[in-house]
Amino acid sequence: MARRGPRQIDVVIEVLSEDGLGEAWFEDRRVLARNALPGESVTVRVLKRRRGVWYGEAETPPRRGIERQTPPCPYFPRCGGCAMQHIAYPAQVRHKADVLLHLLRQQSVAPQLVRQPVCGPQFHYRYKARLGVRLVGDEPLVGFREGFSNRVARMSDCKTLALPFARCLPALRRVLAELERPDRVPQVELAGGDRTFAIVVRHLDPLGDADRARLRSFAASSGVRLFLQSGGYETVAELAPAADRRGLSYVNPDFGLCFEFLPTDFTQVNPFMNRRLVRAAVLALAPHRGAMVNDLFCGIGNFSLALARAGLGVRGFESSPGAVARAGRNAALNGLSAQAEFALADLYDSRCPELPDARYLLLDPPRSGAGPNLERWVASRALERIVYVSCNPRTFASDAARLQSQGFTLQEVGVFDMFPHTAHVETLGCFVRRSGVSQHG
Repeated sequence: MARRGPRQIDVVIEVLSEDGLGEAWFEDRRVLARNALPGESVTVRVLKRRRGVWYGEAETPPRRGIERQTPPCPYFPRCGGCAMQHIAYPAQVRHKADVLLHLLRQQSVAPQLVRQPVCGPQFHYRYKARLGVRLVGDEPLVGFREGFSNRVARMSDCKTLALPFARCLPALRRVLAELERPDRVPQVELAGGDRTFAIVVRHLDPLGDADRARLRSFAASSGVRLFLQSGGYETVAELAPAADRRGLSYVNPDFGLCFEFLPTDFTQVNPFMNRRLVRAAVLALAPHRGAMVNDLFCGIGNFSLALARAGLGVRGFESSPGAVARAGRNAALNGLSAQAEFALADLYDSRCPELPDARYLLLDPPRSGAGPNLERWVASRALERIVYVSCNPRTFASDAARLQSQGFTLQEVGVFDMFPHTAHVETLGCFVRRSGVSQHG
């Protein structure tokens, strides 16, 4: 009996979801489709069913929505790295801003001022990525996962990866094909600095001398630094260490700062937008020289050192020992050790120690939001102003409601399009304590 292919259904798209997917209904079932826009009549190949929702990929309809554009990447929509390449860029940004404001309204939070969206380069902005590797026959595929699938997309270029990474994809595929066991390489991670670019190759079996020689040759010809990972992140080591032994680095010229980092450290995906985000965060605090700020989820000091350069005293807290050590070294590198100190703290643990009093608070948490300690962090009478940087509008809106209940007003908010052509967006909100409100509200 022939294997049945994916089911095809005809639907009319009603709205665009938070994730940039066209939403429709078919026989009382919710349908979410890639490559679909509101008002379009589309044929959808159903690729996944989960909790009563059907997920699929829409064929481009003959009658197209007014905001549809021809995707600039030939691998869209099959490649799951982008969700919105079929949407004209101004409409993408409006949608992200609308999603944020809708989520805030759901939480009964009304910002006093909504900033204009901040945008930057649309292409080749992505300096951090994790790509899957999968052997199909004798050919290893290297790329993002396909939409609604664990399969690796077939791609030899990418419009969002930084150019050095996009250009070396064909050579990376060739060298992986030459390894003794290419089927034992499940993924590669990419991390770029201003001048140096690194690739971390995850391998499940030990690599022999011949494999190491092939990878060294690839690194030399492509100009990347190549790292090997045999287990967890603690096993990552450079295959052929550079003579200077320094890590990757990026600069923030607005504040005269240089940051060194390892390819496994968290850094912002988009360095061009990161500079604009850091500048906006510092300005939103309206800092008074010598005042103290607590920087939570501080990472390697991305915001901390800019705040210190602006004249604040900074205490940074982070759960990763490596990031705390790197933040301290970056402070020393930039002559700011006296202004910025860093400490290890599990900020999601309800037993997390109390924070020292500070006039300002900066939050840059993971997608899961600020966590259980938010109310404790903002209880101090000394705290006047909070800047919250978020990569998840939904948890930002929920935390904004919590801050509102603690006596803080959302003075201004806006989106920074850190991830063009995807549904992800960065949000910056500034909260101020309402006059006459005590720490008990």
